[in-house]
Amino acid sequence: METKRIDLKKGFIEVYDFGEIKLHSYQTNDLMYDESYILENKDNVLLVEFPAFYDNLGEFEEYVKGLNKNIVGKVFSDHPNGATIFKDVKGYASKGTIKSMKEGTINGLVTGFETAFGGTFAKEYHEITDVLEDNKVNIGGFELNITYHDENIEIEFPQIGCVYTHMLGHDCHSIVAGEDHANAIIEQLKSYKEKGYNLVLSSHYTPETLKDVDTKIAYLENLKILEKDSIDINDFKKKVKEKYLEYSGLNYLDMTAGFFFPQN
Repeated sequence: METKRIDLKKGFIEVYDFGEIKLHSYQTNDLMYDESYILENKDNVLLVEFPAFYDNLGEFEEYVKGLNKNIVGKVFSDHPNGATIFKDVKGYASKGTIKSMKEGTINGLVTGFETAFGGTFAKEYHEITDVLEDNKVNIGGFELNITYHDENIEIEFPQIGCVYTHMLGHDCHSIVAGEDHANAIIEQLKSYKEKGYNLVLSSHYTPETLKDVDTKIAYLENLKILEKDSIDINDFKKKVKEKYLEYSGLNYLDMTAGFFFPQN
């Protein structure tokens, strides 16, 4: 697998060449470290997730158009906003993602981010023209194996040995909704190791390896231990920060602490 980096005005692209298929990973360098993906084969490109801020959308659009390939679709799991570009391209999402856009987590986050970031946040939703229901899908020669969750999807790309999930981040905090959720994520990550993926793709971090998966599993196990050793939410946050001094994503830690120590 050959790799190269292309610096853009704000973000940058990392290109992973798997032979018949190339993966272009766009790191936006925005406030949430959003990541979007482009799959390219001989004839087509497929877009997976979109940038969340207007100042990234222009350079993302320019880069995709510069590939000079037919755009066969845009697939969404957690980031279906940013619809000021590629409006005429088919939009794919699950029933869970569509529901979340209307009344679930995605709706709540988009509403909150619009308030928090004002006119810089690209709040417009993409039109979903095709509802994903099958576990195995082929779009323009790109094979997708899909696992459906209540409000999003996990996507395996078997042709390149990669998997997409919402969050990983081996050296940043994640949103963990309590011990049960931590255990579920651990089992999910262990399955990635069993399958021997080349890369784990996520919405808020550049592509990561199975070594990074091990690091994240250890982090989640430690969260459970620190929760039991903490007297309250502030003690928990203090202990986690001390153990992971260099970790980014303190806003995510605040959310995790709220789940582990719900306030009455």
